[in-house]
Order: sequence, then structure tokens, then C-alpha cells
Amino acid sequence: MSAVSIISIVGHNQSNCGYCGGKASSFTFGFWAFTLTCTDYQRLIDRGWRRSGQYVYKPDLKKSCCPQYTIRLDVAEFHPSKSQRQIINKFNRYIEGTWIPQCERSSQMDQDRPRENAKRRTKEAPSLTTAIHASEVADNNNKYELKIELEPASFTEEKFAIYSKYQQKIHHDAPEDIKPSSFRDFLVNSPLKLEPVDDLDTPWGSYHQKYLLDGRLIAVAVLDILPKCVSSVYFMYDPDYAFLGLGHYSALREISLTQELHRQSPDLGYYYMGYYIHDCKKMQYKGKFHPSELLDPETYAWYALDQVCRPLLDQFKYVSFAQPSEGIVAAPRASRVAKGDEKGEKDEKEEDDDMDLLSSVNRKDDGGSDSDNGDAYVTPGWLQPDQVTDELMGQVFAITENNVAAPVTSLKKYHQSRKMRHEFKSFAAAVGRELATQLIIY
Repeated sequence: MSAVSIISIVGHNQSNCGYCGGKASSFTFGFWAFTLTCTDYQRLIDRGWRRSGQYVYKPDLKKSCCPQYTIRLDVAEFHPSKSQRQIINKFNRYIEGTWIPQCERSSQMDQDRPRENAKRRTKEAPSLTTAIHASEVADNNNKYELKIELEPASFTEEKFAIYSKYQQKIHHDAPEDIKPSSFRDFLVNSPLKLEPVDDLDTPWGSYHQKYLLDGRLIAVAVLDILPKCVSSVYFMYDPDYAFLGLGHYSALREISLTQELHRQSPDLGYYYMGYYIHDCKKMQYKGKFHPSELLDPETYAWYALDQVCRPLLDQFKYVSFAQPSEGIVAAPRASRVAKGDEKGEKDEKEEDDDMDLLSSVNRKDDGGSDSDNGDAYVTPGWLQPDQVTDELMGQVFAITENNVAAPVTSLKKYHQSRKMRHEFKSFAAAVGRELATQLIIY
């Protein structure tokens, strides 16, 4: 039997914003995924969805205080900038021992030393892949040994220790709030199962990319490898190594990984960095990787960030790039800083604040769609009410009490319960016709 996606509808959720700190100002619709095929999840993220552990959600960009646009990078067209090459160069020099950070200098005698291969350097810059892997080359002259290991997502005490230290130091979480169970739920458990494919050495699925320095774990990237992309889920590191700029460095390494996979599988050509929030300072680094595109929240077409999206987002809080004159939401464009970073000085890789969302999914906005109350509001990108037909709902399947999949329209509760019928129809409107008939409701 071929793999299937089985989900349980959670519905509407209203929570505090993890970016600006707004109270009850973030609106999403979500479901719990027991299993998801990698193809189905690819389709979902190409409609603005994202996962946090096994919880899969889609923001309402028009209602929410901080509209979250899906962002991706075409890795075949990416060329690192001078500043991005400097990040790689600094990291490589640290491994070589030719650059000593201030925090490791014990005296005035500790000085940077010239690189032994400096005279052999040419004007032509090496490729991103060559530059990234240079620090991994076994060399007895290197001060440190670096190993990068990609493995299926799993729990270890060593990873949890990094997570705990990172959450306390970087996100200022209280120690008593950091538990192994929350780490598993957020960054280990995944609805994606490993799916071998013919043209890739690495199966599709969820992974941890480990950074080992002299055998010691110093960082972990949480990644999903999907049919068309590598999707960045989270990145955490030992704060003792913050001087290496690991946030920005990890993004470059993940782009390099995507380029390597793209050479094996031409369809896998994009690096997804989660969501982009235009007026959040700590999100602005995502726009520095060119050429990036944003997903239109209504048509699900992609538009160039620099040429099309920025000029519109400079003017409007919310906008459809395909139809900029319709449904815009104007707002003052004062640039916001992320919660906990009032000065906006911390220039590090900012993760989507999914942990707050995952802990709030039980605080549902039970009012559901405003259309229940006579309001004509429809979430951007959802099917219109007249598109959610009886014919469509007859193709939406759910697991019955007899443990078999049947059309929801064949269930007594679908016809007897207005609330249940609304829940099924909201799900179909949120995921779209194709996915509504593909995902099985439990």
C-alpha cells in the first residue's frame, strides 16, 4: 500500500505574537499530522503552510499583526555576496587556527597569523560548495577538526543540552520551562517518514545536521528534505560559539547542501527559509540571499522579493503581489524589532517562533470562520464558500469508527452536526481542492 497522509483537524487558533509581542494578535488555522507524505507537505508549504513538530499551520496574513510570507531561494542562481564570503572565510580561518576570536585570546601574544595558502589564492572566488567544505578537509595543520553529519531526526541528551543552553541564553526561556518532551515535540517528532527516491543518495524526510568540533556537538540544524526543496525548520547552537556567526553560516551551508542535492535531482532546486516578516528587523537577513521570492498569499504564485515585493511591502502591511490594488491593508511602516531585542542590535539567524504557537494550539478561536456569524470575511488564499461544494466534500475522506476511510458526506455526524460540517468545510477551504481530497481526516 502506498503511503498516505493522515491528519486531525485542530482549526482556528488565536495566540500572542512571538515576533512583536502583540496580545492575541496572531491568527492561524492548523491540523495535527500523524503522517504526511513528503509530496503532500511540499504542496502544503507551496500554499503557505509550515510545520512545528507534527502541528501543521497556516497564518492568516491579513488578520495577523505580523504577516508571514513564505520565502524561498533559487539555489542555482545564488552567488554569495562579499559579506557572506567573509562569514565563511572567518569560520574556515577559525578551524585552521589562523583567526583567534577576542574571547579566546589569553594575551597580547595571541595574534592572527597569515594563512599558509594565502599566496596561492587567485582572484577567482571558489564555488560556495568548495568554500563551505574547505573547513572539513582533513589537515594535520588545522587547529580543530570539523565534522558535519546529516542524520534522521532523533533525540539524544547531547542535542537536548544544546537546545536547553540555546533557549536559555538566546531566547531567555526559564530553565524549568525547557523539558525533553518539549524538545521532542518541537524538533524531533515529525509526520514525515523517510522516503527513498531513485535520483537522490539521501531520502526525503526530516533530518538533523550536526556540527561537531573536535568531536563535541556545537550546533544542530533541523531540516526537511522534500521533492523540490530543503526546508529550514530550526537552528540551535552552543552560545559559547556565537562569535562564529553560526546563524548566518548555517544558512550558507544549507544552501550549499541544497545545491548538492539539486545536482542529483534537478527538481530539488530551492531553499525555503520559513517565513519572512518585512518589518521585523531580525527577519531582514533572509532577504539578503539573492534571488529570493515570496509566495503570494492569494494566488500562490511566486514573486521576486527585490523587484516586486519590497516596494509594495514598504507601503502596505498586507498585500497580494498578484493583485496589489485589491484587499491591501495599510499600516505605518515603522520597522519593528523582534520581541526580546528592543535595540535590534542582534544580527543572528532568527527562527520562526513556532514554539509559542505549538504551546498555544489548545487556545482555539472556536468562532471559526467569520462567515458563521454573517461576516463575509474569507481568509486570503482559502477557497470561496461557493467553491466548497457537495461534490468536493464527497471526495474528502475521514476514518470511520470501523477504521476505514469513507467520504465525510457519508457520515451521520456530517449531516447532524453543523459544527462538524463547518469544521470539515473549513479544512477543505484552507488546504485547497487537491489536498482536501488527498489528506485523510482522523
